[in-house]
Amino acid sequence: MKILYVIKTNRGAKWAYEQALWLFRHGLDLTVVIPEESGDYADLYRSARIKVIRADCSLPVSKPWLLSRRIRTIRQMVETEQPDLIHCHFVTNILMMRLALRNSSIPRLFQVPGPLHLESCIFRKLDVLSATAADYWAPACRLSFQKYLQAGISSKRLFLAYYGSESYAKTFETTGQLRSEFGLSPDSRLVAMVCYFYKPKRYLGQRYGLKGHEDFIDAMRLLLHDYPDITGVIVGGPFGTSQRYMEQVQAYARRRCGDKILFTGFRKDVLQIYREFDVAVHPSHSENLGGAAESLAAAVPTVSTDVGGFPDIVIDGKTGYTVPAKSPRRLAQAIERMLIDPEQATQMALQGQREVRELLDLDRTAGLIEVIYSQILQSEK
Repeated sequence: MKILYVIKTNRGAKWAYEQALWLFRHGLDLTVVIPEESGDYADLYRSARIKVIRADCSLPVSKPWLLSRRIRTIRQMVETEQPDLIHCHFVTNILMMRLALRNSSIPRLFQVPGPLHLESCIFRKLDVLSATAADYWAPACRLSFQKYLQAGISSKRLFLAYYGSESYAKTFETTGQLRSEFGLSPDSRLVAMVCYFYKPKRYLGQRYGLKGHEDFIDAMRLLLHDYPDITGVIVGGPFGTSQRYMEQVQAYARRRCGDKILFTGFRKDVLQIYREFDVAVHPSHSENLGGAAESLAAAVPTVSTDVGGFPDIVIDGKTGYTVPAKSPRRLAQAIERMLIDPEQATQMALQGQREVRELLDLDRTAGLIEVIYSQILQSEK
């Protein structure tokens, strides 16, 4: 079974890398297509002895003059590699592959990392209407699965397939590294969010970034009035060209909360410092499972919005609390409930840890992808 595994970015998508590594180690003939030849994940794929092809297979929305060149590149690559199946993870990749291979019978699997494009009528229709009989979908949360059903996609072409990770099974003790590094008092309670900064996508009508940084800051402002002992922590750096947006968020935090919001920048030791947080907050406006999987796997009390795939694992009142998106007051109230009753918060987090470790076990999730490949190829005979 030969798989062409198409990736949009060399910087992120650890979930796609871990899945690819599992599939390769379990005997699949995997070739990864990635935009950059070296550095970051390209080097990791190569170090695992996975074949890597450098090619940008994303739809050049802002550079339409590149379209014909990419079509030729894709057709030549597919003709040379002769894959049994093409597996894409990003909407601009699957749209580009469909356009270039319109008359090809090679099956294509779109493992949908989140529901964002499905929440736009235009992009949802573009996804559905561009598909042919060669296309299949593997949404990575229940909401995305339901949206495809509602859009008229046959259940025979849909597979619910979460992204798993080996890291969810690891246990980390509190090291105190973050407190020591930034001189935080042992008595200060840390309320944190962990994610990249993504600048607003104006073409989707976004006024603020997707991850809800501003909502977190506004919620912290409300909490600080009654809980001056808490410190807000924002872990993460800018993704792509979002440096200016990150600086705007930092300035907003200073205006709203003074010096009570700590920005740590990008860190490689996130899993090690998670246990220092009293509450992990995920205020995204759209999301798959996001960082909630990490915080629950680390047994950290978790608050999220009720969007996307969050409710698959943040079960309100059982494994954490969920609130409506773009509602700082409701967010602050949920965080306060965690702070007021830390014993209950810990019990919910432990329940969340058990459920996440079972649902997102990498052997389970990547093994399912292998089964999906076989089912698709069998149905194509």
